[in-house]
Amino acid sequence: MPRAKGGSIPPPRVNIHPGHGGQISSLNNNDVLSGRGGRINNHPGNVAFRSIVEDYKHEYLDPRTRKLEKAHVAARLVAQIRSCGGRFLKEDGNNPGCFIEIGDQKAWKSK
Repeated sequence: MPRAKGGSIPPPRVNIHPGHGGQISSLNNNDVLSGRGGRINNHPGNVAFRSIVEDYKHEYLDPRTRKLEKAHVAARLVAQIRSCGGRFLKEDGNNPGCFIEIGDQKAWKSK
């Protein structure tokens, strides 16, 4: 990770904000769903997400990886999912069966 002058790196840039795209009623196989339970865990996007997380785990957990660098690792993971058409969604509590985008910052923490 290239460092800015002074040895620090800027935080990752937020591209997708919470609620982006409005209410979502149909999921695709690349979507990652936030939550718990068998339906969430077995969604194809969540299965793929866990597999991709394995690819990033070594760098993220390396003791030499600093906190801000970890944020960039998480941002790269989220960008990889999004580049395949995936979204990071949570169920809309007010509209059963509908979902809402959680945005990049929450997605970075969803590992």
